[in-house]
Amino acid sequence: MTLNPLDVLNGIFSFIFVMISLVVGFLILIRYFRYKEKIYFLVGATWILISEPWWPSSLSFLVSLSNGVGITPMIYFLIGNVLVPLAIALWLLAFSDFLYTEKRKLILLLFAIIGIIFEVLFFTLLFINPDLIGILNPPVDVSYNFFIMIFLLIFILIVVISGLLFARLSLKSDDPEVKLKGKLLVIAYIAFFVGALLDSSIPLNALGVIFVRLILITSAIFWYGGFLLPHWMKKLFLKQKKVIQG
Repeated sequence: MTLNPLDVLNGIFSFIFVMISLVVGFLILIRYFRYKEKIYFLVGATWILISEPWWPSSLSFLVSLSNGVGITPMIYFLIGNVLVPLAIALWLLAFSDFLYTEKRKLILLLFAIIGIIFEVLFFTLLFINPDLIGILNPPVDVSYNFFIMIFLLIFILIVVISGLLFARLSLKSDDPEVKLKGKLLVIAYIAFFVGALLDSSIPLNALGVIFVRLILITSAIFWYGGFLLPHWMKKLFLKQKKVIQG
């Protein structure tokens, strides 16, 4: 089977997004081992796992370079979905450390129920017939059925809504750096929502693939900035702000 240009483009940009997400996640995780602050572990692991839906298209693309067909539908669906509830759970642990702490157990319990329902239904359908989960158009393109799409949308909305509430804390600060982190996080959550929604809900042509994956890559970079605020980003955005105010 010969890869068409759209498959190649899709695979390459999936791979780029996944690699950037892994780097971002590990850079944040390193802070946990250095400072022993739990937030860094939770946030770093969250972003690594939240990129999971793009893992199988990246892997299948790489495998297809040698076998022409990529990975099987069962492996594709398994790699792309099984850890998503864990990513959301880790994020909610981080979120509830700062907001709604008195309702933390209730928040985690409600999500645990949703996550367990998803996992049970997912594995049931996977072993009955992978086609009940979605249709894989080898090697990289997939169309998920209504069941998966609804759950993925719920997961995305949980992260985005709670994330925007989390970012609002920073936006209220009088410290310019903390406020900048909040702005970067707002952009990260909105970009991730838009990118993930477009990527999963509509067929994309070559320009669409590039545009959507660039949005997702932007979300990863701004997530990194929102939690770590590297010197180059601080210098870039705070300097621009001073110039505008001047």
